[in-house]
Amino acid sequence: MMPAHYALSDAAIVLVTIFAGNALWRGGRHLPAFAMACFGVAAFIGVVRFGAGLQDQLAALHGGASQLLGLAGAVAILSGYLFRPADRHIISIIALILCAATAIFMFAQPLLGPVFLLALVIVFLASIVRPGPSGRTWLVPIGCALMLANTLFIRRAAWLDEAAAWHVYHVLIALALAALAKGLMSTERDAH
Repeated sequence: MMPAHYALSDAAIVLVTIFAGNALWRGGRHLPAFAMACFGVAAFIGVVRFGAGLQDQLAALHGGASQLLGLAGAVAILSGYLFRPADRHIISIIALILCAATAIFMFAQPLLGPVFLLALVIVFLASIVRPGPSGRTWLVPIGCALMLANTLFIRRAAWLDEAAAWHVYHVLIALALAALAKGLMSTERDAH
C-alpha cells in the first residue's frame, strides 16, 4: 500500500493544469488547453487514488488514464503547435485525437511510448526551427526536453527509491507543463 503523500506531487500537476489550461483556453489556444486537461485528469485520478486510500481499487484506472490521456495530451500539444485550426474544427480535432489515442491504447499498446516521445521530439524540433515571435518561446523546447528526459530517465530510475522517483517524476511533469503553457501563451499573445 502506497502512502497518502503520493497524492502531493500529483496535486502539483493538477494545480498547474488548472491554471495553465484556463489561461490557454482564454487565450484561444484550445488544443494546448485540452492537453492540460488530459494531464490534469490523469493526475486528479492519482490524487483521489492516494488521498482517499484507494490505491488498489484505482490502480488500473490511474495507470490507464495516465497512458491514454498522456498520449492524447502530447498529440494535442503537437497539433496545437503545428496547426492553427479554426475554432469550428477544435471539437473534431479533439475527438480525432481521443479516438487515435484510444485505438493505440486498446489495440497497439507497444506504440504508446514511442508515439508519445515522437510527438514531444517533433514539438521540440519544430519550436527550435520555427520559434514564435515572443522572447519566451525558448520555454517550449525546454518543456519538451524536460518531459522527454523525465520520461526516459526518471520514471523508472533504478538509482532513486520508489517514493523519490514518483515525486520527482510528477514534479518535473508539472514544471514541463508550466513551461510549455507559458511558452505557448506568450507565443499566442505576441502573435496578435
